[in-house]
Amino acid sequence: MNNNNRVFNFCFKGSRDYVHGTDIVSALLKSFDGENLKDLDLKFNGITSSNLSLLDGNDAESAVKVNIRVTLAGEQKVMQLVENDEKIDCRYEYDEDKIIKQTELDLGEQQIQLTKATDYTLCENFVAMNKYLLQTLYPDAEGKWYFTRLEQKKLIDDAALIRVKLIKNFNFRLVKSDIFVGDEVVGSVYFSLIKGS
Repeated sequence: MNNNNRVFNFCFKGSRDYVHGTDIVSALLKSFDGENLKDLDLKFNGITSSNLSLLDGNDAESAVKVNIRVTLAGEQKVMQLVENDEKIDCRYEYDEDKIIKQTELDLGEQQIQLTKATDYTLCENFVAMNKYLLQTLYPDAEGKWYFTRLEQKKLIDDAALIRVKLIKNFNFRLVKSDIFVGDEVVGSVYFSLIKGS
């Protein structure tokens, strides 16, 4: 597979002026479709307001927005998403409250459960759920929550009734939550609280 110069074109979500991490995940999963994806690990290196190009390897030194490790068709791959000069000139409606309305919050267990399938992707579901969980658990935390890392063991159906549970808070620099389908941990989502955002 040769990913050199594969360009991903995005639209902004709602009123945001940066590419949402869930859209980056969706673009990658679509790109990797049919390649028996396992052990996806994405690290976001800051926000971007431009389209991105997917490159093999980890040789790019500038404009790298996402570092990727993944197993495709049994082979481990390392890739990067880098900014390109293609500007984004579109946006679309996004109402994450529609996801939250389909959830049950359990503050004692520090978790949130999806009770009914939504029309959104798996990633949109667990990112919205985790953001709401963290905002509820830490109402006095100052700053903005950003989706900064994803570890996903395998592909999961978008309609899965997932559960997201807080696991560890590394002084708000990195907050880890596990994603469950039933009693199985299928991945982990990480957020960072960025002050002054």
